Amino acid sequence: METLEHEIRARHGVTVEQARTLPASWYADPDHFRVEVDAVFHHEWVGVGVTDDVATPGSFLATTVGGTVPIVVTRDEEGTLRAFHNVCRHRAAPVAEGCGDARLLQCPYHAWIYRLDGTLAKAGGIGTPEGFTTDDLPLHEVRVATFARSVFVNLDPDAPDFDPGPLATGLTPYALDRMELVARDRWERSFNWKVFLENYSENYHTPFVHPELISAGWDYPMETAGPIVFAWDAPHLPRSPGEEALANTRPGEPGWERVADAFEDDSFIGGSYLTLWPNTMISVFADFAASLRLEPLGPDRTVVTREYFWHERVSEARRQTDLRATQLVGAQDLDICEAVQRSHSGGTSADGPLSTEHERGVAHVHQLLVASLERSLLRVSR
Repeated sequence: METLEHEIRARHGVTVEQARTLPASWYADPDHFRVEVDAVFHHEWVGVGVTDDVATPGSFLATTVGGTVPIVVTRDEEGTLRAFHNVCRHRAAPVAEGCGDARLLQCPYHAWIYRLDGTLAKAGGIGTPEGFTTDDLPLHEVRVATFARSVFVNLDPDAPDFDPGPLATGLTPYALDRMELVARDRWERSFNWKVFLENYSENYHTPFVHPELISAGWDYPMETAGPIVFAWDAPHLPRSPGEEALANTRPGEPGWERVADAFEDDSFIGGSYLTLWPNTMISVFADFAASLRLEPLGPDRTVVTREYFWHERVSEARRQTDLRATQLVGAQDLDICEAVQRSHSGGTSADGPLSTEHERGVAHVHQLLVASLERSLLRVSR
């Protein structure tokens, strides 16, 4: 723990000009992984699904946070979104599995029944335990929020309210809520969750890992604030009002509202890219979007889930073109992240500088991690 405290202090407030890559142990050591999952996934706002999974009264989504803590998100009969520990108050069995619709949630172990607002409706066969009433045993509630078609929970009742910060408005022109969920992919791969998050938060690798993508003639501006890294494609020679907005404005500025007009003939260009600490990423284009979510299973094991959304006016042919392009880029990212993880798991730290031109997002993610670990050490010391 003393070594970790020293490493955290050494990295606190470090600028991208001063930043170095993180130690290999932060990606491979089981003890560090346990500390990190508790610090980050048990105390930050974590993405657990998309709003489509719990869109209507009576819908629910059962999943885990940090790969271990079972939760269930519900839309109750009044239409209120709620989240709970997916743990029966009797003997701790889960009260829901998967995603679906139900009027009630029934524990499979002893058939205790819960309403979708978390209250206990029936505890058959319980007899007469001293002081027992169903009113006293609702499911333990978890805080829940939504943003950009995604659902977030926070296991820490004392954490600040969900606030993505000023850069969140950068997604507004794309009108994600008017797109429809069409497809979803899920991969379980061999890398630490941060390897993928870092990879998404920079464009340095694109010409080398994704040679099919158009990069010549485009810049990749980036801003960071609060929990967000926000980047976008900015053409050198804009050809339309939408491209003019991408080239000459920044998120939140007058004119940015035109960026979603930049419909491109080629897929995966003319878009904006948001990293939302700690585990959510969203790529948005005119009439198309793809969300990414990470769930750590171990120091070198992560589940990656991706949803694909299109506006209803987009043709099936274009949807397939977008899907193939996005899946190709995704497969290339997954493969390079596994290659990087093999180095981390080998125990040799790169200890290299970050690019001041391309890796400001990575430096920002590292500072968010350091802040989470600092808060964790403070909690332990109390």
